[in-house]
Amino acid sequence: MNHLATGHWQAEIERRLEQGVELEFSLVQFAQAVGADAEDPALQRHFEALIASGGAQRINAYRCPMGDCERLLPLGAILDACPYCQTDYQAEGCEPISVLYYRLVGEVSRDIRWVIVIHGMNSRAKWQEAFSWEIANRLSYSAPVLIYKYGWATIDVFARWLHERLARRLGERMRIAIEEAQKSRLPDRPDIIAHSFGTLLLSRVLENPGFADLKFGRIITAASIVRPDFDWDRLIADGRVEAVLNHVGGQDRAVPFAQYVIPGAGPGGKVGYLAKSTLNVRAATYGHSGFFLPENLSVAIARHGLWQAFLTRPLAHFRPEGAFVAEPNWRPAPLVVRVCTRLLAYAVFWVLAPFSWGRRKIDP
Repeated sequence: MNHLATGHWQAEIERRLEQGVELEFSLVQFAQAVGADAEDPALQRHFEALIASGGAQRINAYRCPMGDCERLLPLGAILDACPYCQTDYQAEGCEPISVLYYRLVGEVSRDIRWVIVIHGMNSRAKWQEAFSWEIANRLSYSAPVLIYKYGWATIDVFARWLHERLARRLGERMRIAIEEAQKSRLPDRPDIIAHSFGTLLLSRVLENPGFADLKFGRIITAASIVRPDFDWDRLIADGRVEAVLNHVGGQDRAVPFAQYVIPGAGPGGKVGYLAKSTLNVRAATYGHSGFFLPENLSVAIARHGLWQAFLTRPLAHFRPEGAFVAEPNWRPAPLVVRVCTRLLAYAVFWVLAPFSWGRRKIDP
C-alpha cells in the first residue's frame, strides 16, 4: 500500500513539474490533492527525502487570517496588511498565520504573450486566421497574433536571390513588430510558428547578420524545409532563440524533394533536426499541410495539446508522444544531382516568370 501511495505522490509531483503549475503548496494542500492524510508519517518522510535530494525546498511563509481570503502572502512583504483583501491587520486586531510551505525545484509555466505566424508557398494560408481565432478563444488572457503574409510564392522558391529579398522583408517586419510590442509593454521575444517555405525564410533571417539583434521565444516549425544540420544549438546557446519544436509529418511527400529544387533547403521536416537542443516530434498520419486541418489545429493548441504545451510548459520534463532523435548520419543528396535538378528548376523559373508576374498583378 505504501509503495502504491508513494508512486501516486511522486506522479503528482512529476505532473506539477512537467506542467510548471502549483509548485508552492502546504502539506495539507498536497494531501488533499492526492487523497492522503497530511499527518501520515510516510507522506512527511517522502517530502523530507525530497528536500534532502534537492528536489524541493521548505519555506516559512504566512497566510492571511481572514476567513474569506486565507491567501499566501508574498515572501518578504510587510505583514501589516493583506495585498489581496486589503485587510489592515492592526485595525482588525489580528496577525498573519505562520505556515510551512514546500516549493518544488522547477520552472514555472509561461504565458503565450504574442506570436508571429509565417505561411508556406503557393497558399493564402487560411490556417493563420484560424490559429488566431483559436488562440483568442482558448486562452484566458490576450495574446496578439501577427499574421505575416508575403504573398503567393510559387516559382519564386527556385531562386535564392528572391529568398533573400523575401527574408529581408520578413526580418524588417519582425523588427517593426518587436518595436511596437515593446511600446505596448509586451515581451520583445515573440514566439514563432512557421510552415514549409516559411521555415526557410525564418532560417534566412536568423542567419542574416543584419538581423542579429532580433531575438525570439519558442519556435515551432511544421513541415520544415530547413536543413537537418542547421545550427539551432548555436542560436539557442547565444540566446537568439529560447527553444525549437520541429513538428514532422509522417506522410509528408513534399519535404523530401525540397533540397532538389530549392537552394539551401533540406528535409528537416522529414529527417528531423540534428541539433541536440531541439525537440523533434512526428505525427505519423500528417501530410504536408495536415497540421492545419481544422480538427488537427484545434487539438494542437487545446489545453494539453502539443503546441500549447510546448509554448507554455517548462521544457526540462517535456517529453511528448511521438518525440524522436534524428539519425546523426544525414547527408545532403549528391551535389551533382542537386545542381542538375536546380538548373532544371531555374530554367522553369525563367520560362514561367512572365506568367507569375502577370498573376501577381491580377491577384497579388
